Amino acid sequence: MSSLTAFSFFLGGESMNCLLMSNCPWANTERCNSMCYIYAEFDYLLNNSNIPEGHKTFNEPINPTRDDYQSFVTLREIKTDIANFVEDGRFLYIWSHNTGNYKTTWAIKMVKTFLAVVSVGNNFQDRAWVEYIPTFLLLAKNFDDKETRQEHIHRAMTNDLVVLDDIGAVQNTNYDLTNLSSIIDYRYSNNLATIFTSNVSPVDLASVMGARLCDRITSDIVINLVGASRRSSTKTYTRGRKNS
Repeated sequence: MSSLTAFSFFLGGESMNCLLMSNCPWANTERCNSMCYIYAEFDYLLNNSNIPEGHKTFNEPINPTRDDYQSFVTLREIKTDIANFVEDGRFLYIWSHNTGNYKTTWAIKMVKTFLAVVSVGNNFQDRAWVEYIPTFLLLAKNFDDKETRQEHIHRAMTNDLVVLDDIGAVQNTNYDLTNLSSIIDYRYSNNLATIFTSNVSPVDLASVMGARLCDRITSDIVINLVGASRRSSTKTYTRGRKNS
């Protein structure tokens, strides 16, 4: 069952509940049903973008700390204008020394907004891709599964909007840098919109990725989030999903 289908349909011919309802002109009308082609397109795009399962259905508002307020304003502006951001081939580098303060959440919210925008008339074409870099670097060395390896490289290189998540998180070999350089150089040269997240500052990124690649990654919009982690733990157990 797909993630959107898992949101479930209401019985008795009433409207279904999906991630697009808040902005869809057909919401709560007779056209809001399982035959909706916008729903089908968005469902396809969402499930073919490599978005982690925990982020597919996460649609809660995220609120900034006082120190991150202006950064959140800028990120919200980019999200609202995501179609033009992609059309213009922009680069965005979201970084923080802290973990758990919505870097990846923001990046994926932008991807989901873009997918919603292009759902109408997309004809089931792949448009966006999310790549978690530490896992990708392991996958790129797996020559026993060349088909999966090549799909990830191709999608990360060519899709209209790509998130390269947690770049600089692991020590890179020369082979790792060659793979990352091929993707980033191609996207930079072909004006393909790319969002990077990282726990590495732009200054320190040069020592991790090399000066030339760092210069391209941080050549456009750079957002520094300084708020503490928003993840929380508990000493008790109740049924339900953990915090994202």
